[in-house]
Amino acid sequence: MPKAPFGARRPHPVADVPPAALADGQAPAKGWLLALVAARPLRDAPALPVPDLARDAPALCAAVLRAVGSEAELRRLESGGDLADLAGRAGKLAGATGPAAAVAAVAALRAALWEALTTTMAPLDAATTAALAERLAFVCDAVAAATLGAAGAPGAAASPAAVASPGAVAPLGVAAPPGAAAPRAEAAPAAGEDAVASFRVRDARGDWEAAVERLAAGARPFALLAVEVDDAPRLAAADAQGAAEALARIERAVRDELRPGDVLGREEDGRLWIVAADLGATGARALAERLADAVAAVPALRGAPLSVSIGLAASPAGGADRDELTARADESLYAARAAGVPIA
Repeated sequence: MPKAPFGARRPHPVADVPPAALADGQAPAKGWLLALVAARPLRDAPALPVPDLARDAPALCAAVLRAVGSEAELRRLESGGDLADLAGRAGKLAGATGPAAAVAAVAALRAALWEALTTTMAPLDAATTAALAERLAFVCDAVAAATLGAAGAPGAAASPAAVASPGAVAPLGVAAPPGAAAPRAEAAPAAGEDAVASFRVRDARGDWEAAVERLAAGARPFALLAVEVDDAPRLAAADAQGAAEALARIERAVRDELRPGDVLGREEDGRLWIVAADLGATGARALAERLADAVAAVPALRGAPLSVSIGLAASPAGGADRDELTARADESLYAARAAGVPIA
């Protein structure tokens, strides 16, 4: 896994994608249509633009799959590429009526593509699964950004350079477009300062890393959890201040589920690490389920439900080395996100 901060690199293309059976995009397009129908109340089903989707969704799915396997094909979907307009129509093809609905539509597209890929390419080893999940999510980020840009969403960008990698977030505490640099606060907030503004004050990265090393050195069993807010860049594009407030509420919900002695650190806004001593794989999954439920109970942002993807690694079963544990947790998180579930 990369040593740079999460989201700092562009995921590599994955070999042998698309497989021949999916090259025309027909199968994942059908899966996307079924998912869109299932997500709507029955009374709203007639509003789904089925003729347009049937005509253009296979081409969109085929283009996304080619981009998973080729950097040149990804550039075709980015701003200025010959398929950028097709990417920008993803929300419209799904009948989305606003930014939140467009984000949900692209999430459904990603899940349909993931199901098609993993079914067709099975069996996949862990490394290929992680690489495929990361690259697919990155390409779908490009589609989501293009869709928001086409809809004229404030601060939307049409290039995945602005959204980094799956789940990566630009600083959300200021009203800036995705990808814009913003300094992290260093000092404690002044008395009376809004709690939302203060949640980003301290980056506890060193605390959780030190806790992992300390527990590993003592051969004490523990679990490492990577928790990442889903679609955080798109939330910020639609409403930067609202996204900052939502992330603050999510972090508080996560904190409330932890035990005394558990260590919580923030790698990036929307990207958390938890070190829980004396938990094995079963206990870690139970904790992850509580965290996912707690976040799901956080009030929605502009009608978009909030959710997280969670990766798990247990020591000593998961490997006592900090880098190995981090890599395993990342792989688990990517797999969960690509599959559209909180925990893989």
